[in-house]
Amino acid sequence: MARGKDNLKRFLETGLLSNNSFSVASTGEKHDLRFSAAHSYQKGIIPNTSLNITNFSLSGGYKISKKLSLNANMAYSRQYTPNVPDVQYGPNSIIYNMIAWGGADWDIDDMRNYWQPGKEGVQQVYAEYTRYHNPYFMSYEWLRGHYKNDLTGYASMNYKFNNYLSLQARTAVTSYDLFRSEKLPFSAHPYGREGEMGDYREDKRNLFENNTDVLLSYDRYVIPKLSVHATAGGNIRNYDFRSSFATTDYMNVPGWYNLSNSLNPVKSYNFYSPIQVLSVYATADLTYDDFFTVSLTGRTDKNSTLPSGNNAYFYPSVSTSIELSKLVTIPYVKSWKLRGSYANVGGGMAYPTIGQLWIPSYGANYNSPYDGPTYQNSASYGIGLIQGIPAASYTNTITNPDLKPGSSSAWEVGTDVGLFDNKLMFDVTYFSSIDGPQIFPLPISGATGYNTALVNGIKYLRKGIELSVSATPINQAHGFRWDISANYSTNQSYLHEIYPNVDKLNIYLKVSDRMDKMYGTDFVRTADGQLINDASGRPIRNSVTQYLGNANSDWAGAINNTLSYKNLSLKFQFDGRFGGTILDYVEQKTYQGGRHINTVLGEMGEARINDTKGIKSYVGEGVVLTGGKIEYDSDGKVTNYDQLQFAPNTTATFLQDYISRVYGTNSAYAISRTYVKLREVVLTYNLPQKFLQNTFVKQANISFVGRNLLYFAERSDIDIEQYAGTNGSSGLQTPTTRRFGFNLNITF
Repeated sequence: MARGKDNLKRFLETGLLSNNSFSVASTGEKHDLRFSAAHSYQKGIIPNTSLNITNFSLSGGYKISKKLSLNANMAYSRQYTPNVPDVQYGPNSIIYNMIAWGGADWDIDDMRNYWQPGKEGVQQVYAEYTRYHNPYFMSYEWLRGHYKNDLTGYASMNYKFNNYLSLQARTAVTSYDLFRSEKLPFSAHPYGREGEMGDYREDKRNLFENNTDVLLSYDRYVIPKLSVHATAGGNIRNYDFRSSFATTDYMNVPGWYNLSNSLNPVKSYNFYSPIQVLSVYATADLTYDDFFTVSLTGRTDKNSTLPSGNNAYFYPSVSTSIELSKLVTIPYVKSWKLRGSYANVGGGMAYPTIGQLWIPSYGANYNSPYDGPTYQNSASYGIGLIQGIPAASYTNTITNPDLKPGSSSAWEVGTDVGLFDNKLMFDVTYFSSIDGPQIFPLPISGATGYNTALVNGIKYLRKGIELSVSATPINQAHGFRWDISANYSTNQSYLHEIYPNVDKLNIYLKVSDRMDKMYGTDFVRTADGQLINDASGRPIRNSVTQYLGNANSDWAGAINNTLSYKNLSLKFQFDGRFGGTILDYVEQKTYQGGRHINTVLGEMGEARINDTKGIKSYVGEGVVLTGGKIEYDSDGKVTNYDQLQFAPNTTATFLQDYISRVYGTNSAYAISRTYVKLREVVLTYNLPQKFLQNTFVKQANISFVGRNLLYFAERSDIDIEQYAGTNGSSGLQTPTTRRFGFNLNITF
């Protein structure tokens, strides 16, 4: 078994990512030209996986005259890799095959020649042929290509009528094209493709968005000490998204990945979604004597995604700040500002991301940026398969011609304080927002022929605090300096309002409850927390789902240090999230698959061997009931502890049966969401100016960068950061990559 573990360690070596960047700049009296290029290469931890990212940007400006100037920017990015490994649960995943279910005694080196002799291209070699796959076969034959081009750019023209009035016209483009393919080789048998005759799939997506603005600006002192900066303008947003998906239905010839090689008729799907939004807006910033400022904004959008008559909506904002340090003198206080703001935002029915059109029976549905219409409020037919026969199905949602835009309003207050000539700085902000009423599907009785009705309803309350502190403890004249900064933040959401005549949302949540409350299966315990086992020696599972914790972290924080001496500086940052609960899916599956190290050590290791001999020998922790009968309330809580008698559990059971019961219960693999990372270390050297004299180079520096170097958590089998937010459970994942690289910056 040791040899199998060593091979697995070699197979899943930690990947590296190198970053290389280069930038130049040239400035003159009438022009400003900047160019940067970067390339990063990530060697995947799984063989035959690498991700290349190439970036290129160019920006420039030119003053045609004292009144007229032009500016433009273009940025291009390309991601390309021959293979994106699938880590979703199932035989399509190497992590599933090797970490969760593969035999620890299987020698991976013996599988390197992955075709059966005489059956090359048709039949893989492996330890078994029912569910799992040869890892080399998956790495070199089962390929999922990913090629994405992102192009963004803008051009603007600014004309100054005089010193206080100017006109700007600008247009911006955001676009991408994406091509993903999957080559499923013969003898691969993921869920739903047990025929083992291969497949080929193509997923194509194209997004184009153009925003064009015309903006008139006014900036001057209208009276002594009172300055006004005001703008008014309009915007046209044109949006277009197109995608297509096609797949074979098994293949005729192995190894020829082409849609025309389909054994059965090709399945193809296409999607098109346009949007147009017309907007007018205005802003005004009023500043009195450089210490008191009020900012006002107002915007009206007309959105094509909403029903006619309700597709125009107005949203305002107001903010203010006052520099108290300019009004009063306080010892040691260099600067002191109070600020507050309020804003309201409206929106139509749009998704931030979109997946592929056809969902296979295995693997992940890749999501790409979208921000396009949902078509939830469209009475339409969908095309699909019912028992393998093409069929059309009508929407199960009642549309609403009176649907109104969703809205969100927020306010915040804060203060900034600088002490000791701003060597010690504090920034504190408290914020609160009401998200809603949004557009939600209201569940209705299936007897109506529908499942939901679109309505405006449900409000969420979101609130939190943000605190940042920065200081310079050391700043010596001979060149040594130490800068340190830290931040702390909370951000929690609560159910504020539900639909009329509805007491609970999604069965569990009541008004004022946190939205991230997690419920799942749990054990029955004694009053002091011990497991209660049944007559078979296994813990009793509660028949009612229980509260397991909150999925969101309680708070997040970071600390950043920069040490510099003359031309050399060292920067390093620790950050993390603290509190909260997450279900460790990797731990669950490695226990259930017998791949967890604990299943071969100590009492579990001995019991595992006895299982193969038909001997029950594992005695689980906790107690057994020796008197009374457990009674529960409607929430699954034990109500009669005073009538129950217990004794230590002494009943032996099969280890496999015990693990199946325990790790089929959510609370057994719930862990703290707390983690800390050494996020970044940057060592920078600035070339002394004496070496740049009499050259066309104004300044230059080189930096060596390392990221994600250390990770601290309750367990390190998953990277909790990959499941940020309110995702209550992890999935299978490849280990997080350490990244190393360098940056070279030159200014002309």
